[in-house]
Amino acid sequence: MTRAIPRERPSGRRRRPGVLAVAALLLVPGCGLPHQERTGGAATSPPAAIPSTPPAPTATPRGGLPDPKAVDRQDATAVSRAAVQVMWTVDAATDRGQGDAYRRARPYLTPAYAARSEAQPAGAVPSVWRDHRAYARVRLAPQTPEDGVPPDNARTAHRQWDVTVTPIGRDGWKGPSTHAIAFVTLTRDAENAWWVSEVTTA
Repeated sequence: MTRAIPRERPSGRRRRPGVLAVAALLLVPGCGLPHQERTGGAATSPPAAIPSTPPAPTATPRGGLPDPKAVDRQDATAVSRAAVQVMWTVDAATDRGQGDAYRRARPYLTPAYAARSEAQPAGAVPSVWRDHRAYARVRLAPQTPEDGVPPDNARTAHRQWDVTVTPIGRDGWKGPSTHAIAFVTLTRDAENAWWVSEVTTA
């Protein structure tokens, strides 16, 4: 498997694509992902379902998920927070792997980014999580974007989150917490709704 080639941000910080990063948080060796390109144009409203992809899981993972209907789509911070929360919330009792978490995040993703995520290999839930029927408890803390990140404009916004994931077993087991910084790029459509077009991590 070929490891992805990290991109340079204006500050020079190296990051890896989001799917691989989630695999790392789950302590699963991940396959490298292709370079993820930024969406150049305005986002369009995603279809109800993305063709040729598995359906989103119907079971709700333990750990808590935001309600898409309650998220203010005209608030880039709210949309980015909801997307990251969902993408990192995995439950060994209901999920086959982290790909299920990405499918649950479709309501927040541009069609192009959702399709790229679907096309990439995703790490399986670790066996130790399955042994304890564990789920991810995700904690997010906002961070000031790194130097060199452009300010919001009419079509594009950037947000940065400190992510802490702790596996919690239904039998009382608690695994070690892992951390990442999630860099989120969003694009705004003609109806002023924000959509996540990229997530990368450090």
